[in-house]
Amino acid sequence: MNIKLAIRKSSIEKIFLIPRPKAGEWMMLSKRTVARWLLYLGIFIAYYGTLNPWFLWSISRYVNYLAAMPLAVAMLFSRNIRQGIFNRQDYIFPIVALIVLQLVMALTSGKNINGLIVVGFSSIVYLALLRLDRDELHRLADLLTTSMACILSVSIPFYLLFLAGFNLPHSHIIPTEWDYSFENYRFFLIDDRAANMIIPRFTSVFLEPSHLGMACIALLYSQIGKWKTWRCRIVITALILSFSLAAYLCFIVLIFSSAWMKGKAIIGKVLILSALTASVVVGSIFYKDGENPVNVLIVQRLTMNDDGEIEGDNRTSDLFTKEYNKMASSSQIILGRGTEAMERFGGSGNAGYRVYLYTYGLISVLFLLVFFYAIFATSDNTRAKIAMSVISMMSFVAHAIPIKYYFFIPLYILLFSNVYPASRHEEENDKLRK
Repeated sequence: MNIKLAIRKSSIEKIFLIPRPKAGEWMMLSKRTVARWLLYLGIFIAYYGTLNPWFLWSISRYVNYLAAMPLAVAMLFSRNIRQGIFNRQDYIFPIVALIVLQLVMALTSGKNINGLIVVGFSSIVYLALLRLDRDELHRLADLLTTSMACILSVSIPFYLLFLAGFNLPHSHIIPTEWDYSFENYRFFLIDDRAANMIIPRFTSVFLEPSHLGMACIALLYSQIGKWKTWRCRIVITALILSFSLAAYLCFIVLIFSSAWMKGKAIIGKVLILSALTASVVVGSIFYKDGENPVNVLIVQRLTMNDDGEIEGDNRTSDLFTKEYNKMASSSQIILGRGTEAMERFGGSGNAGYRVYLYTYGLISVLFLLVFFYAIFATSDNTRAKIAMSVISMMSFVAHAIPIKYYFFIPLYILLFSNVYPASRHEEENDKLRK
């Protein structure tokens, strides 16, 4: 007996049919989501572009341009949606102060028209940050710290394998923009100048251990109250492995700043930290007759030399220091001597406040203070403003990078920290209830 099975065409179509509304939901991204991802893209380019990991060396000259474009589009997207992410209205004074500061720095350093164009693009990056909602700022701080922790969580284990004597594949690499040479182990770099060190300082994939150390400090400031998270523990580990004297000193200040911002007692922490520091210092002096990383890379650099200066204060060469001292006693200190004059010293081995003053002069410091006053006026967290002031002054002495993206962005987010003393928390809660 023949049995015929009839299948209607409409029945087959139903099996493979995707309802239009659901398909639309899968394919459509809201403008808010697009704006947010463009924000992350632009800030990440700016942040890591100024930290100079080896895989971004080829775009180091174009960081401001590449970061500004997605941020400009993000702000345009945000204007056309109800719940935008760039809603703050207190950005006018800070952005004007920032533009004036950058123009003064460009003019005093002798920059040409290209330098002025860079000012325009970098101002877009700062404008996006200054207009960003405070909740988005906190989310951005978490993402930056998490991304750094992810890089370090891979980099640190391979660095420790290197120290343990494992023969890891590597190649020689020389950046074209800076006076460095490295052995590139892909997940971390070893500076050729560190070949004679008792232990090569950890620099991860970035140019210098001091850059890494100060980046970690800034991120930890933005994460006050969250240090028990896995990402902060990895960042602290990297800070310690960097053996950066400036970062170590800033970390001590950071510990007290964190306790003070949370309204905790500081005297007990001072005594405990002092006892711990003294134990480490004394122990490092006697352990293996002083031939250990802590003594060689940290303690000995804190001793005084014959000239009455700290041994670790080697941010400038002798030749540049003499030239700076001559300029500092003349009227040229007001406007500085510019980039071309600074380039005569090669830039290598020269950093800190002397380089900033030699290049940009006291006039730039004045406008820098105006800019900081402008951004402080947008925050109501007094303790955060004081903490940012202290750490910014300390970093200025050693590195003079007050508005460098990788340092400034996390510290700026600190101004809007939700960490307050207990009494302040109660006041905030009362306001919310009302």
